[in-house]
Amino acid sequence: MCPADGPDEQRYIIYSSAFDKVIERTTAYKIVLTAIKKEYDDFLCAVKRSQHDARLAHGRLRALAAKPTSIMYYKKRAIQLQERIEIIQKNTAELHIELKRLQESRMERRPSQQETSDSKEPPPTGQIPGRNHPSFKSLVMGLTFERASLGSIPLSLTFEESVSLEALQRHLEHLEQKHTDLQRKKNSQYVSKQVKVDLENEVRCAHDRREKLANENRRLELRNRQMALLHEAFSSWEKSERAVPLGELLPSVLEQISHLKECDSDPHDVSAEASEEDDPAKAKESKLLSDYVKRFTELFEGREYEAAALHAARSPGGILRNMETLDRFKAIARREGELPPALLYFQALMEALPAGRQLPGRDLAVEGVRAALQGGCVELVTHWVSQRRLAFSEALGDVIGAHGRGEAGVADTCLALAQVVYSGCGLHRKAAVCMCRRGMISAARQFIHNNSKAFSVDDCLYVVRSCPSVALLQALTLEHRGRPAALSLGFAALSLLDTQNQELVFLLLERMQECGALEEAVLSDAVCTAEGWSEIAAHCRGRGRLARTIDSALMSLQGAVRVSPGLEGAKLMEHVFL
Repeated sequence: MCPADGPDEQRYIIYSSAFDKVIERTTAYKIVLTAIKKEYDDFLCAVKRSQHDARLAHGRLRALAAKPTSIMYYKKRAIQLQERIEIIQKNTAELHIELKRLQESRMERRPSQQETSDSKEPPPTGQIPGRNHPSFKSLVMGLTFERASLGSIPLSLTFEESVSLEALQRHLEHLEQKHTDLQRKKNSQYVSKQVKVDLENEVRCAHDRREKLANENRRLELRNRQMALLHEAFSSWEKSERAVPLGELLPSVLEQISHLKECDSDPHDVSAEASEEDDPAKAKESKLLSDYVKRFTELFEGREYEAAALHAARSPGGILRNMETLDRFKAIARREGELPPALLYFQALMEALPAGRQLPGRDLAVEGVRAALQGGCVELVTHWVSQRRLAFSEALGDVIGAHGRGEAGVADTCLALAQVVYSGCGLHRKAAVCMCRRGMISAARQFIHNNSKAFSVDDCLYVVRSCPSVALLQALTLEHRGRPAALSLGFAALSLLDTQNQELVFLLLERMQECGALEEAVLSDAVCTAEGWSEIAAHCRGRGRLARTIDSALMSLQGAVRVSPGLEGAKLMEHVFL
């Protein structure tokens, strides 16, 4: 039923899911079907890998085929550039010759110009008024007043105006008006430098007085809380009709009072809030934060998501590095050919994070990794996890592991990353499950034996139920390098017989029966009693040979007697219980 245009990835996913459902509903052939599906998956992965290699090889061949043409074009371009360089060099040489000629002509003209300037007479000038002239006195008075009052203000009079009495009078009135304005501005807008020094001293004294009053206030508050605690203790003691002697009550109350400190501020203290409102530095900081958030909103609403993500990642105090901001980016639909906005924001967070530091917030890390995996950026997640840039948690490992089960191409990578996360969180049983799902049964057994104190019997059964495998069950129920088995064979069999994994128990017992190790395992099992093995034999009645082997092993125990299932056996047991 393959379509004419070739196999489709979506059809493969549907068939794979259907195959998984079939395997879950079967019991007798689950192991065989699982092995078949694994061979299919391995074969398809090999086909995809070969296709990828073929595309790479095709690209290399095209590059090699185009290499002679590219070299020809490069040589042609080099010849063109060489011709242009020769033209530029020729023009440069001509310009140098022209410049040298101009310099020589300029040097020849310079002596003739000096001779012409020496032969010219100075231009005639007007008469300067004498000392006894009335305008001379007015001019001297104006200049003296101007220098004394205005310092370096330049004169704006021409030579004709400087000898005119009316013009000088008008200029004097202008300067007097300017002097009056400056004097008024000095009296109204400026004060002496000593005033600033006095104000600074007053502010310093007020600050010191405020600190002293704040210390006194904290001391009095501590005293008030101590007295209130003592009053409450005495009131309760009187209400209890003095059931406890006062000598026994006082030491505990005094010890409780001694633990009180001045730093234990009152949650209903209004003075702290008032001081924050009166502090201009905090008010300025609040305004800066408000402007920063406003700028982020403008970028976000303008659909400049990359710039908005960088702006939010570098926000002061981390006011925009939270789940609310990530939810805003998640609500934006992904554009075709671009990364999801949520991934842009989380990637900006990781870039703004200092080297060697972890991103605070486990929920933020989980959502960011989920966005990266949905965007197909497994390499980013690998880098973050390997460099420990994220806060490890069980939810983070579950997200990575679930993505590995859904994507066949990255399954091994995701399971390895989930194993690192679980190990970092101390969730050893989930780390062992990841190893088993990767097919590393021996490594999982070694991991369980190395962390035997952290693995309980329930943890081992959880690993077996999560990854049902005869090899795994056999590895956990046998000794390993002189160490006792992690699970008792009888206890594990009893725990799994009432579940969907009972076929694993039958397969393991039959395998041990074939190699002659079943009777020894029954006799050496110190956890499961003879009654437990009898129950296991009862479940194996449909496999007669297996049940007989277990019964014969139980009969070889010292003091064991087979009780017939009839009336005589019932009478015997009734006699034993009586």
